[in-house]
Amino acid sequence: MNNDISIGGYTEGELKFASFWVRHGFALRNALRWFVITINICTWGYVAWTLVDVFALSYPRESRLTQDMIRNQLAVDGLGTDAPAQIKSEQVRVFAGTDGRLNLAVDIHNQNEQWWVEFSYLFNVAGEQTPRHTGFIMPGESTILTELGFRPGSQGARVAELVVDDVRWHRVDPSVVNGRYADYQNDHFGVTFENIKFDRLTVNDGQVGQTSFDLVNHGAYGFWNLDLAVQVLRGGAVLAVNKITFTNIVPGETRHVELPWFESLPPVTETRITPIVNFLDPNSYLPTDRF
Repeated sequence: MNNDISIGGYTEGELKFASFWVRHGFALRNALRWFVITINICTWGYVAWTLVDVFALSYPRESRLTQDMIRNQLAVDGLGTDAPAQIKSEQVRVFAGTDGRLNLAVDIHNQNEQWWVEFSYLFNVAGEQTPRHTGFIMPGESTILTELGFRPGSQGARVAELVVDDVRWHRVDPSVVNGRYADYQNDHFGVTFENIKFDRLTVNDGQVGQTSFDLVNHGAYGFWNLDLAVQVLRGGAVLAVNKITFTNIVPGETRHVELPWFESLPPVTETRITPIVNFLDPNSYLPTDRF
């Protein structure tokens, strides 16, 4: 049985919907209108914010980021180009000493004008290692590493190589050296070696060589310790090497030095004296109250 009542051709459900629309239609249309307005506001607001962010906020920030990346890359590239060049080493020279001992020496060169370096080193003599030492080389300097009086286990070992490790590079502080290390070193080291001679002396019915010279400190700085590597040469070829250390060198002082050579040497035509001082170490210098 159909209970749906029809009035004027409209069903009861249609009449109820019409009654509901009459009572609430205005509110529904108003709510729909504000919904559409809200959607438009949000859409255009998002578009406007995107435009502001792209052109006013993000672009300058991202532009700066790109510039920072370029600057950082240039800094990294600069570090690569400004990194210290490796120390150059000459061939190790081996000299026969007395009692089957060997004297070893090698010239090394630091071509860096703004870097100095500390390191540990030893010599490998035909598979045998000498004691380990510490060394350094100042900017733009050449120096000599030595091992004197080494007695190898196997006689006749005359081939050696330099072994360096624990390398520690130090950049020169321009404020300390007034911009140029070479001028700083010249200002701090006024020691000269004068009246250099090589003589032959008769000792116990035999002849030994002797190098003599005057060590004169013309500078204003004194030194706790001053190491000197002394080489004698003939025609540019090194015949022998030795090393001596002086203490408490004060300004204005002159010391006469006599260094004997017990090796059998041919006539000597040249003597080279190489000072070994860390001029950037404050502990190298005598305090003024010691003068």
